[in-house]
Amino acid sequence: MIKKLISLGFAILFTFVGYSQTIPFGKGYVINGEILNTYEGFVTLRSYFRDGNERVDTAYIVNNKFTFLSPISEVIPALLTINGMRDFRIYLEPTTYEIKIDAKKVSKTTIKGSKWTDEWNKVTTPLKGEDYGVHLRRLENWVINNPEHIFCADIISSYLAYRWDYEELFKTLNTLLKPATQTYHYLKLRELEKTLQSIAVGQKAPDFSLKNSSGKNVNLYRQLNGKKFLLIDFWASWCKPCREENPNLVIAYNKFNSKGFDILGVSLDVDEKMWKEAIKEDNLKWEQVSDLKLWDGEAAKKYLVKAIPYNVLIDDKGTIIAKNIKGEELINKLEELTSTYGYSIQGNIAGISDGNVRLNLLLEGGEKKTFNTKIRDGKFEFKGVVDFVCVAQIQLPTKNGDFSFFMENNTIKITGSKEDIENISITGSPKNDTYANLIDRCNKSSNPIQSLMNDVSKNPSTFYTPLLVSNYLAAYLSDNEIKEIVSLFNNDAKKMYQYKLLQDYIEEMQKKEKVGEKFIDFTLPNVNGIDIKASDYIKDKKYVLIDFWASWCTPCRTESKYLVQAYDKFKTKGFDILGVSLDKDRTKWIKGINDDGLVWENVSDLLQWNSIVVKLYKLESIPQNILVDNKGNIVARNLRGENIMTTLNQFFIK
Repeated sequence: MIKKLISLGFAILFTFVGYSQTIPFGKGYVINGEILNTYEGFVTLRSYFRDGNERVDTAYIVNNKFTFLSPISEVIPALLTINGMRDFRIYLEPTTYEIKIDAKKVSKTTIKGSKWTDEWNKVTTPLKGEDYGVHLRRLENWVINNPEHIFCADIISSYLAYRWDYEELFKTLNTLLKPATQTYHYLKLRELEKTLQSIAVGQKAPDFSLKNSSGKNVNLYRQLNGKKFLLIDFWASWCKPCREENPNLVIAYNKFNSKGFDILGVSLDVDEKMWKEAIKEDNLKWEQVSDLKLWDGEAAKKYLVKAIPYNVLIDDKGTIIAKNIKGEELINKLEELTSTYGYSIQGNIAGISDGNVRLNLLLEGGEKKTFNTKIRDGKFEFKGVVDFVCVAQIQLPTKNGDFSFFMENNTIKITGSKEDIENISITGSPKNDTYANLIDRCNKSSNPIQSLMNDVSKNPSTFYTPLLVSNYLAAYLSDNEIKEIVSLFNNDAKKMYQYKLLQDYIEEMQKKEKVGEKFIDFTLPNVNGIDIKASDYIKDKKYVLIDFWASWCTPCRTESKYLVQAYDKFKTKGFDILGVSLDKDRTKWIKGINDDGLVWENVSDLLQWNSIVVKLYKLESIPQNILVDNKGNIVARNLRGENIMTTLNQFFIK
């Protein structure tokens, strides 16, 4: 295990030069230190007082020596650190210390003059040939047998707390007696009570969001969506035990991923390059996140991570069901959890003649899977596993009808009769209930289509939006409106079968649009009143996106961030943008440019829909754009959202 000692912020800072001193016994301590093979740097002494406060003193290394001295009236633990790297635990008492440290051979360190430090080292140092696990069990027994000793809480904090759950930790703390309960580490462990309780088995896992290895934000609960079990794995590239455990995680992931199991790796790295190399070397296929803050990372603090590797297993509701399980123990736990995992469709439809029932699963990426089973006396059953919520179609024997519903890994019960197929009862899928309630609510509104449209606009990333667009709204929308809505889809919406259908439709639609013809030239003034001729503007670039927009147009302003990203990435490769505004108010136009960071050339005749470009390009709505090459050929139209970056990548890779 990689160990992290408890530490907090700086308090009072003292600096002493390196020379030997003495102080009368009983009045305070003097530390005379000598460091071999290190000629410069500094030493810090962090003192942990029994009232819960800390003090950090600093001494500079002068001629290989350093000195600390201070009055003291109690025996307290402290941490001596050399150049911010090497740590040595000592106990401060009214005495004179003689410390010798070899920077190259730390094992030869000697600390003389303190009986309390000698005793600490005697208790906590592993015996010759002692296994780490045996060492920890010996420390546990020592604490139990010495409940009054001031070392107890320090030993628990430094060695044992990370191995114990909430109940075990505080059960042990409750056995301690004075003066063991009058120490810094005892107070700090008690302060952890609420936090530890919040991450105990049975509690809801604390949420967090961190950037992945590609720089995108990943949220714990969004990552959990659609999974049955998720392991939050705390590790680091520099942690040898973590790297040794990674092959076991790979085995678990490969074996149980198809049964709803996933992993979210949370790295305590500080070097981004080493982190990414370790992910590749260890073949970690699951999502990886980190804020590169070592032990001070957001997730590490929320989960009180004090040693790695460490993990937390949660279920689909975010409830913690196990902690710190590794190797064979993890495999066995997942075997147990996933043995009953998956969907079970249990049908009972009275009056249906015996025959074959077909189940079509409409899956992510436009994939369709078909299964068949027999129906007897109106009863049938399907069993299996899906990676994410999907649309399921049940086709009954010939001429008996069919129906669809949203299905997930649960027990789905279908009941009804042949005479009333339209009112079949489907229970067991919360996702299907959500969808059915939405449709029912919209049908009861004064304008059902507008109500559906409002819901799609507010929730473009939900699982049901592609189905609403394809089944209900497409007939009422123009092609440009469909493209605009689909460009807003994200997260769960992109995992749906119907999203791929809409993408295919848009692709066919774009093929029919005129691409390859010449753009129509125009001349308009920029914000400084200087006329800009479009053909002159494009001739020295490889590709220019002519973007029709306005400051008053909310969808246009939403697109601005994608334009900025594309401009920043490709501007050095010959890409540019010419913004053409349909504004009327000059002040608002310029403010919109500045607010959105549109640093490229912007032009406008400030005639809004009476602008010359509206007539030339027959604009009926904005935002719209055309991508032209330096010869004025239109090579793409209406690039929106992430599609801008995707298309430009294709052009510049050629």
